[in-house]
Amino acid sequence: MLSRLVIANYRKFANLDFKLDPDLNIIVGDNDSGKSTILQAIEMVLGGRIGGRPIEPEVSPHWFNQEVAQQYCNDVQTNRNAPLPSITIEAYLSDVPSLAALKGRNNSLALDTPGLRIEISFDPRFDAEYQEFLSDPTKIKSTPIEFYSVQRFDFAGQGVSGSRSLVSCALIDASTLRLQSGADYYLRKVVNEHLTDDVRARMTLALRTYRENLADDPAFQAANEALAVNKNALSKRTVKLSPDSSTKNSWEAGITPHMDGVPFAQVGKGEQAAFKILLALDKNSTPRRDSILIEEPENHLSYSSLNILIERIRDRSAGQQLVITTHSSFVLNKLGVEKLRLLGNSGIGSMLDLPSDTQEYFRKLAGFDTLRLVLARAVILVEGPSDEITVQKAYLQRYKVLPLEAGVDIISVQSLAFRRFLQLGQTMGKKIAVITDLDDDNSQDKARKRFSDFENSQVRGFVGSVTDGRTLESQLISSAGRELLNRALGKSFPSDNELADYLAENKTELALALLDYADTIPMPKYIEDAIAFVQ
Repeated sequence: MLSRLVIANYRKFANLDFKLDPDLNIIVGDNDSGKSTILQAIEMVLGGRIGGRPIEPEVSPHWFNQEVAQQYCNDVQTNRNAPLPSITIEAYLSDVPSLAALKGRNNSLALDTPGLRIEISFDPRFDAEYQEFLSDPTKIKSTPIEFYSVQRFDFAGQGVSGSRSLVSCALIDASTLRLQSGADYYLRKVVNEHLTDDVRARMTLALRTYRENLADDPAFQAANEALAVNKNALSKRTVKLSPDSSTKNSWEAGITPHMDGVPFAQVGKGEQAAFKILLALDKNSTPRRDSILIEEPENHLSYSSLNILIERIRDRSAGQQLVITTHSSFVLNKLGVEKLRLLGNSGIGSMLDLPSDTQEYFRKLAGFDTLRLVLARAVILVEGPSDEITVQKAYLQRYKVLPLEAGVDIISVQSLAFRRFLQLGQTMGKKIAVITDLDDDNSQDKARKRFSDFENSQVRGFVGSVTDGRTLESQLISSAGRELLNRALGKSFPSDNELADYLAENKTELALALLDYADTIPMPKYIEDAIAFVQ
């Protein structure tokens, strides 16, 4: 099993050190956070291929980490000896007797363990050509991959070919699995399991005879008479159309699988996606694969269908390591939040990095709120639904878009849960603003204890002024005024105290009235400061 993956200079990752669970890993992150890159890297180092194709012809300048590649382009303008960037991917494997031949210290961590290493680097054989290439450094805009080679070694220092590798993997992405190859495999599987040799022979003969007889059909004869006048052939031979019956097993390519009478290519996308994922798992079950990599299995599927698919994935991958990327809270809850791997700005973290009581909290919490924090660009934590609506209004007024449109999620949590979410956000390197009511009439000290241990450049807490009241509703009376709030609510309270008493019992009514109010509402300064911080 793959126990650790180390990546240097591949795509988004200048450096990544990822420790994997031997059973299941659920990788969650925002779009373009590097989830697919991790799966590709595993496929490359374990399987010696990318997208099922040989690696070397696929190498691109865009594979190199953008900052590293740009640094090379800048340095080479003034220094012809500037080092060329390289990509390395290392797979650290379980230290078991069957992998003893792969064991050694040929790795960046100098660990004596089994493993595989792939290097995409400058090939010294092209030194003369590279020196000529350097004659005009101003033309160098990207990494010169034409002078690179791909080498794959084990940790013992021996070269590894795809056929020699003692470990293997299967990367399954329903959006890229070709239907035709899947259909062909399905037919071959049915044939091999259910049809005897004599049945296959009779079917082949029947189909070939049928095709040969088609040549006598009037439609074919009319077409061939028209083609007989064609003079484009080099020889004087006559061109004719005839069904192909030259291949013994050509019937396999001429028959299409149907589901309840509907051609497979015309059934729903969800059915196709699930079928192709399960087909690929079956296809790769013999020989067994050490690691199964599945990209976003939830595509096109309803919850009920996804539930069935996840159960079958679990059953068919039993005894193998599973690595899944997802945006689905359903997948997360179904397979277990404790297997979650969090991909964020600060690298990849695990729920196991959190304190044990926080781990237990998120195990019991529905995965949706967990994913909201993981997938957002920035987060504002508030104390209740009415606060959430009010902050949305403030954000919309200031930036003319709703927070989610800018990648900012406002999450309502109970006051005691602030610490849990801040611990999770800290693991992810997320920018987080905390908006909270005052808990003391005399100072902000008590309220600030909820977040003070976490405050840094990425986390900041915001609390209203003591003189403007302990709650958000009191703060709004101070910033917007009783007259405006009366108009928004359709009320006519004669005093601030009466309005405050009403709002204390009708928080949600106020929040919804503010959201619907057409004109600008002056917001408390601490709310304005919070949305500016995350923006």
